Amino acid sequence: MHNNKIRLLILVIGATLAIAPATWATSVTIAESLSIGTTQVGTLTITQNGMCNGTSISSTSVCVHIETTGGSTVRLGGPVVGFSGNVNVNGTSMASAFSVGSLSLGACGGIGKQDVCLDANGNLTASSLFFVLSNADTSTGITVGNVHVASSLCSSGPTCFAATTPSTVVPEPSTLSLMGAGLLGLGVFVRRRLLS
Repeated sequence: MHNNKIRLLILVIGATLAIAPATWATSVTIAESLSIGTTQVGTLTITQNGMCNGTSISSTSVCVHIETTGGSTVRLGGPVVGFSGNVNVNGTSMASAFSVGSLSLGACGGIGKQDVCLDANGNLTASSLFFVLSNADTSTGITVGNVHVASSLCSSGPTCFAATTPSTVVPEPSTLSLMGAGLLGLGVFVRRRLLS
């Protein structure tokens, strides 16, 4: 009888550990620091599915949020930002739902060598920019090229390209809550089985 309880416990723990990575991987946020030289001028965050600036997006899309600080702004003229990794699946990535201006697939310029680059016509600037990138997946990795900014920190003129540096990969809080609730329920189930 005692061996059956131990086997059941091992089976339940094994199943939980097998399911947890899949749940974790589908809810990943990628955060990048934007820097000019050694000075951080903002952040870029990529989040899979859910909401993007109040707009619901599909599970095959990501929300990109660029936030600048210290008087720097995102420059919406010429090459703006580029992405590599799991983007442009089957050559169909599109950018949409812009909080400011408009971007289209285009030249990479000073962004660096990326799979998908977005550029704009005009000279708009914004301290915060949201947009949706379709056919992209954070769970298998997306890398970001440089971001076009307007800043007094630019040494070559009023605009330059801020370098991106990976900050963290953070599971969404809802995933952690769901996993915690599941583990708590599993603990109660196992305890009751062992005590009976």
